[in-house]
This record gives sequence, structure tokens and C-alpha cells, in this order.
Amino acid sequence: MCGSVSAIGLEDRERWRWPELRERLRVPGRMMALMRGVLGDAEVATVVAVTPQGVASPLAILTTSPEIADEIHMDDDTGDDVRRGTIGDDPVEVLVGPGPDGAPEPLAILVTPWIEQHLLLYARTLWHRR
Repeated sequence: MCGSVSAIGLEDRERWRWPELRERLRVPGRMMALMRGVLGDAEVATVVAVTPQGVASPLAILTTSPEIADEIHMDDDTGDDVRRGTIGDDPVEVLVGPGPDGAPEPLAILVTPWIEQHLLLYARTLWHRR
């Protein structure tokens, strides 16, 4: 978890976007967290909602990882905050926001059941290695 400007291991761009992402993806009654992890061969930052009991549910994967950003193909600009797109053959929803030049850019991929399953499988593999 991280505060508004500090987090160990996060890239500057992730730290800069965190306050906006935290508010846009907020789940009432849960703490919001930004965590680093691995999805396939890519190290990614993931926005999660955490219950008071400590159960974390992934909500979105930031597009700061080049391996993730290069795979996103978004549909035409509809002016919406969430745009449809694909990664490979898989449909995704992409949260967009203004980039440094003011033009819309992808900020995060909303978690799908497929992504959540792969994140859980990876976490279980790490846990069993200990």
C-alpha cells in the first residue's frame, strides 16, 4: 500500500498517477493499494481493493510496463473514460486519462476474470516456494 506520494519500488509515473487512479477506482468500505507483481514475464503495478480482513482484490493493471502498453489495441476514441480494446485476441476495458500532452492515453487495464486467475495462480506459486 502507499500514501499519496510515497511507495517503495514504484516508478515515478506510477507514483504520479496513483492519487487519480485511487479515486477513480475506489471501492467503498475498502482500503485502496498499489502493488507490484509479475504477470507472465512482465513486472506490473496493480491497483487492489483490500477488505478490513486483509483480502486483496485486483481491480486494474497499470500500463506503465512497456510489455503491457505495447500489447493494447484500443477501439476508436469515444470520449469515454473507459474504452474497449484488445490484448492479443482477448477483449479488455482500458481506463484512459489525459497524458502529458493533454491527449488521452491508456492508464490501466481493468481486471478481467482471466487476468485475475493468472495473478492468483502466480501468487499461489510464489507462496508454495516459501
